[in-house]
Amino acid sequence: MKINVSQLKKNPGTTQAFSCKTSAGELGLDQPEVWTENMMVDGCVVNKGMIYAVSGEIRTTLNQCCSCCLEDMVTSLTIAFSEEYKEAGPASGDALALDINYFNGDEIDITDLVRENLLLAEPIKPVCSASCRGLCPECGVNLNTNTCGCNPVKVDPRLAVLEKLLVKD
Repeated sequence: MKINVSQLKKNPGTTQAFSCKTSAGELGLDQPEVWTENMMVDGCVVNKGMIYAVSGEIRTTLNQCCSCCLEDMVTSLTIAFSEEYKEAGPASGDALALDINYFNGDEIDITDLVRENLLLAEPIKPVCSASCRGLCPECGVNLNTNTCGCNPVKVDPRLAVLEKLLVKD
């Protein structure tokens, strides 16, 4: 995913919008079955003189499994990003700064920027809803759709003898 900034270089202080469609395969994501085929990247590049500020957002969906009830689900993601780039040419005599990305020529490659933001935004423990009850630890039934006859109260076996004190003859 490259953004051509040849016209932007000529006029400091100007802005150029961009819009790209990409896929997991193009970004080198190792789980193409999780990411949907169409990912949209929209944003703008601002020429700040020596620095080019790239900002925008990524919109995509993920096909995941709920970590509580194990049901399939689709998660929509909208991820904002912002990064600065500087042209690294032969006339550039200053040392390379670690907090700025460098590019050569008339194109800024944002493939790594998009990939990193997608991987950082991917939910580690996806849940279908905040009220998901998960699976019964005894019989494995999905508690969101069914009920089971299992005893939800577990007594510590070390304290089971004390339970006899509560029983009245």
